[in-house]
Amino acid sequence: MTRDEFISRVKEELMEMIPEELREGLEIQDTMVLKSNDQKHHGLTFKREESDAAPTIYLDEAYARFTQGEELHTLTAELKDAYLQTLSMPEPQKIDFDYDKIKDKLTVRLLEIKRNRDFLATTPYMTVGHGLAMVCDIKMKDGDEGSWRATVTQSMLEGQNYDKRELFMAAMDNAQLIDPPILVDMGQALFTHEGENLLKRSEPLPPEDVSNMYVLSNTGGMLGSAVLFYPDTREHVAEVLGEGYCVLPSSQHEVLIIPDSAGIDRGELSEMVRQANQSVVEPKDVLSDTVFHYDRDEKKFELAMPQAEKGSMVAESGRC
Repeated sequence: MTRDEFISRVKEELMEMIPEELREGLEIQDTMVLKSNDQKHHGLTFKREESDAAPTIYLDEAYARFTQGEELHTLTAELKDAYLQTLSMPEPQKIDFDYDKIKDKLTVRLLEIKRNRDFLATTPYMTVGHGLAMVCDIKMKDGDEGSWRATVTQSMLEGQNYDKRELFMAAMDNAQLIDPPILVDMGQALFTHEGENLLKRSEPLPPEDVSNMYVLSNTGGMLGSAVLFYPDTREHVAEVLGEGYCVLPSSQHEVLIIPDSAGIDRGELSEMVRQANQSVVEPKDVLSDTVFHYDRDEKKFELAMPQAEKGSMVAESGRC
C-alpha cells in the first residue's frame, strides 16, 4: 500500500471511529508540511465549523509502523485517540507576528542551500558562503516543555511588511543574547555532560591543555551550528586554542572543532562526516558533508581541501 493509499484508508476509518456526535461539521483534510532539509511531513488536519483550531496529526511514523507489519485498524485507533485528546485542550492563542512583537524573539538557523532547494523557495534567507545560508526563526517557546520555533516565511515577510535586511540584522544581534555560543571540550561534554565554556576565557589555553576535539554550539544545544557565523566567533575560537582548526558540520545543532595540532588528515575528516550523515545523523538534522578550515594567521574561513587536492604549494597545511 502506498503512502497516499494509506492516508486515504486512515481518513475513511477515522471518520467511522470518531463518535457520531463529533462528526457533524468535521472535515478531515490531507496536509503536507515542508520542513528544513526538504523533509516532507504528511498528515491530516481536523477542521470543525465551530472552532478556529485545526489540529494536525502527522502520519509518517504510523505509515512506517504499518510497513513493518502493524495493523491498520490498531494504528487508526491510536490516531483517533490522539485527535480526541486535542478536543480537551485549550484552543491555542493566536500569534501576533507584528514586527515589534517578535523582534526580541528572533534568532537564526544555519542550513545548506543544496539540501533546502524547496524549503528556501518560500523562505527568506541570506547566504554566508560555501553553500550555506541563514534563515530567521522566531523563538516562540523555550523551557522544560520543549522548544518551538516558527521560521519566517516569504508570505510572512510580505504580509507583515518586514524589511528583510532589518529582520536579519535584528535576528543576528538577538541570537547572540538568547542563543549565546559555547565551546566545550568534547571529552567533558561526553563524560560529564557539562564543561567550561572556553569562549569565556580571557587567555588562550596552554598548548599542553589543547585537546583533539571540541563542540561548538549554543547554550541550549538547539540549532547551535549557526553560532559559527556569529560576529567574531571563529576568531575567538582560534584565539582560545592558539591555532587554526577544522570545522566538522556534525549536525544543525552543533559543529566539531579539530585543532590543527591534532594532526588528523582532512580527507579522513571529510569521510567521517559523510559516513555519519548517511548512517547516524537524522536526515532532518544533517547540515553538510563539507569540512571547513579556519586559518588563524590569515583570519580566513575556507573549504578544508585534502592535501592531495591542494597540491604541493600547501602541503604543510594539509593536516588538521
